[in-house]
Amino acid sequence: MQKELEELQPQLLKMAEENVKMMQFIDQESQEMEYTSEIVRAEEVVAKRQAASAQALKDECEAELAEAVPALEAAIAALNTLKVTITRS
Repeated sequence: MQKELEELQPQLLKMAEENVKMMQFIDQESQEMEYTSEIVRAEEVVAKRQAASAQALKDECEAELAEAVPALEAAIAALNTLKVTITRS
């Protein structure tokens, strides 16, 4: 059994080195991921503000349109009345 352990020692050392390299890689990737996550969170805040601003503008436009549509319909009806009167004369 001692002989088997001695024969496996180089493989164990190699695997330990690979493990250290893998842990360093994972640590680096984790740091990059955290940095990217921070950027995404910051961009999300900006996007939410812009979405809220756009929604407010949309609501304002829809309210103004709701006021304008009846006036437009009344004007069209009045115009149609004038056309009928002019045509009959």
